[in-house]
Amino acid sequence: MNLLELTKELWSLYYLGSAQGSQQMMDILDPDCVIIGTGAHEFYANVQDFAAAMSREMEERQDIRLQLRNLWCQEKSITPEVSLVYGNVYIWWESSDHRICINMNSRFSLLYKQSAGVWKIHHIHLSTPNLDQLDGEYYPKSLRQQIEQSQEQIETLSKLAQHDSLTGLMNYRTFEERYAALDKHTAWLFVLDLDNFKQINDTYGHLAGNVVLQKLSRLLTAALRSEDLVCRMGGDEFVLLCNGLDSKAKAQLLAERILRRVSESGKDTDAWTSISIGITPIQPDDTLESAFKRADAALYDAKKKGKDRYAVSP
Repeated sequence: MNLLELTKELWSLYYLGSAQGSQQMMDILDPDCVIIGTGAHEFYANVQDFAAAMSREMEERQDIRLQLRNLWCQEKSITPEVSLVYGNVYIWWESSDHRICINMNSRFSLLYKQSAGVWKIHHIHLSTPNLDQLDGEYYPKSLRQQIEQSQEQIETLSKLAQHDSLTGLMNYRTFEERYAALDKHTAWLFVLDLDNFKQINDTYGHLAGNVVLQKLSRLLTAALRSEDLVCRMGGDEFVLLCNGLDSKAKAQLLAERILRRVSESGKDTDAWTSISIGITPIQPDDTLESAFKRADAALYDAKKKGKDRYAVSP
């Protein structure tokens, strides 16, 4: 029998994965075959234990269809009835959206023994190093856990790309995208910044200034509804988009409420200041740039009139 071809068949059945293939693979193994894997410190003293673990792994794989990109092996005869086959197998898989990739290069050794003219595998050793694995560290993660970790990393990176790192609010680029997609009927744009923020940094230090920005971010989020947009544009400037304000009076009431909460939040701390707000209604033909220019002009007017107040664009 060609043991090299049998070895290739074994790994094809294992990695490509199917119920029928699993049974064919078990037929190649001796019932008392000992299987050791270094990836998660696997140890199976017989085929029955390995079959149960294999069944769980097939469930974990779900829609993952691994591909054998390269398989190399060589045989070394020990006796006429015993032979060692060792080699290297490279497997690969990529999700349909190309965001997750499995890329593993494993080494293996298999001990074959012939009995009554039939070759069976009596021992398997598979070493699957991981790119994140450090010297002296084992990697106790299933394939499904590796996929889930990759997804979590992607979600974290996506969140970082959409949000301001200091305050956790959406950044201006994300605000632009959300603005374009929203129904802006009865919507108002608010542009605000902190009064004399430079003095806080100069007097108490930039760390204290960061705390002020974070505190104001939480205050603005709490003052608005969940469907309203709150954005840190940069520095000490923030932008709000509030829907459902069907009159100038309602927009003014919201501005007054924000000013009042900011004032009340500064009663117990010296490192605090007031804010100024410029507001404008969103017109049917408004781009974000055109609406922002009007709100920014109103903000400048509020600053010019003494700060700690709001102004509405004409």
